[in-house]
Amino acid sequence: MGDFSLLSLNTFGIPFFLSLGRLKRLAKELDQLPVETICLQEVQQNEYAPLIKNGLATFPNHCYQKHTYAPEGGLAVFSRIPVVHSNFEVYQDRGRMFSIGFADWALYKGILSVTFDVEGMPVIVMNTHMNANYSGVWHPANPLVQVELSQVRQLGRAIGSLPETSLVIVCGDFNFPRASFLYEELVKENNLLDPLVEDLRPTYRPFPLVPVKWKVPLDFVLIRQPAGKKIRVEAEIIEMEDKAKKHPVQRFLSDHNALMVSVNWE
Repeated sequence: MGDFSLLSLNTFGIPFFLSLGRLKRLAKELDQLPVETICLQEVQQNEYAPLIKNGLATFPNHCYQKHTYAPEGGLAVFSRIPVVHSNFEVYQDRGRMFSIGFADWALYKGILSVTFDVEGMPVIVMNTHMNANYSGVWHPANPLVQVELSQVRQLGRAIGSLPETSLVIVCGDFNFPRASFLYEELVKENNLLDPLVEDLRPTYRPFPLVPVKWKVPLDFVLIRQPAGKKIRVEAEIIEMEDKAKKHPVQRFLSDHNALMVSVNWE
């Protein structure tokens, strides 16, 4: 019997030291969770990654790489089990530098892949954060959607290059809803299972005055079953909050909910 558990969360790690105290409190809460691996997105300053690492006292293994001002892609992975291999692949199309998507371009968005060995099973976790579609219009002709489509297809090629005998978990903030052709292509073309497909609870929790249309699932944990193996999957959406604080505003840790998944096999 083998089993593997993971949490994925967009940390809302906005830059310029505005997130220092909150990320310390977030790391403390994450360190108490019963998962083996934590995948974080939107770690938008190089100083944030070691700060989070120090707070994750029971996660001795980590994967992230410093870039210009933030870890590559704003991505970081922390684990209680040893890492066999890690790799970062930047998205070839990250939009234009001088555009509404400048922050996406500057964060050097891409895919952080981390390989583990669990009871002889290669487990490959692909942590990603795709460009945002600020218009909220999911028509294929939308230039922002075209950037996302390019990233979906690059991610698909990366998934397709992995051994069929490996358990592949693709997680992160995809910045598009299930009710979009981008989601359909990603899932169907790559034989991915979405264990939360029937769960309509939002993963993004917009701030007041943000249009309610954004209160939808934008974060996913998608699974490709290893060839010749039968797997069982359990998943949940949880709101990360600072339980030590009394006031709701003080309890806030991120504008995204976390996704937790557990996979086991014979």
